[in-house]
Amino acid sequence: MQFLRRLTIRKKQSSSEEWRKKKHDYYLHNGSAVLEELLALCNGNCRIPIRYFTASEIHNAIRYSQNKLEIFDGRMVAGSMDKRLVFVRFFPHYFRNFFNIFRDIAITAQMSHLKNVLRLVGCCVEFEKPVMVYEYVVAISLYTLLFEKGNHDDQTRKSLLSWGNRLRIANDVASAIVFLHTEFTTPIIYKDLKPSNVIIDQNSGVAKLLNFSLSVSLPPGESQVVKDVTCGTYGYLAPEYAVSGIVTQNTDVYSFGVVLLQLLTGKNMGTLTIKDRNYIMYDVDSDLETIEIEKMHVMDIADPAILEEHGIEIQQQLEDCWDLVKKCTKSKGEERPYMIEVAKELRRIHNCFRAFTLGQN
Repeated sequence: MQFLRRLTIRKKQSSSEEWRKKKHDYYLHNGSAVLEELLALCNGNCRIPIRYFTASEIHNAIRYSQNKLEIFDGRMVAGSMDKRLVFVRFFPHYFRNFFNIFRDIAITAQMSHLKNVLRLVGCCVEFEKPVMVYEYVVAISLYTLLFEKGNHDDQTRKSLLSWGNRLRIANDVASAIVFLHTEFTTPIIYKDLKPSNVIIDQNSGVAKLLNFSLSVSLPPGESQVVKDVTCGTYGYLAPEYAVSGIVTQNTDVYSFGVVLLQLLTGKNMGTLTIKDRNYIMYDVDSDLETIEIEKMHVMDIADPAILEEHGIEIQQQLEDCWDLVKKCTKSKGEERPYMIEVAKELRRIHNCFRAFTLGQN
């Protein structure tokens, strides 16, 4: 009996030592990878310090949590650290194959001062895949809000997807992409813009971008980079990237045009025929329908909820957004506007809507 007890103790000690060694190895490998990304990104001048959390702190933070935010590439679990709520983000096993978590940490850290990026509190590198810790917000993903109607009450959806809030969401996302394109040493291309990578703060209505793991920096002095492997979500990929692996600033412009199209219509997109730019769009309540973007009138395709809210009084704003969708989704990248021009036009449209609402009051 005593022998068995000693054997059990030795096994526990051995297991504990093995786990400590693994944590140490993960710490060295992952920590150096994060540092390398930071140095490459900002020459060592990190705007926001990254707080380091141990594996034990992560476990303790989420031990009793039942609050989760499901996102496309994993899950975020609400936890508590230093008497404040946080989101702890875990990555699925496949994530390391094509996605760069270390770059995600580095870029998010540099953009955490922006209201339209989910703020990074810190990270833990003692797991096989690093864990990211964000500020906590009462949030819902834009994908869920637009396309999963049964996951929230109609009044909440109606409020968060009012025409004014849709314009605000578009402006928030556009300004975050503009920052990526203009505020770093070389432009950073987000490369995976889609509704599931945008969350909406249900208290403030602010749209927050997250997940920079597919982002790439353009080489100094170059306007494009060619990638051997195409990564992203079908339907949101620019034609030149999907076909030839060419990544430019206009890659993000195309994806943004698709997201803006979805904000206008409230419908999901299944496929895109590049040649004639016919969009196959669907929602859970209807059969597949084809939208010929050059021939359709915006009043025929706009989300009925928008028209019920304001009717033809905002027709010009809808038409201006529709024109912007058509420009952003041009088949040839060189024919698309730059993101800074898109953001400027969206601000103008939003200001028109504000003037309209003030006139009503």
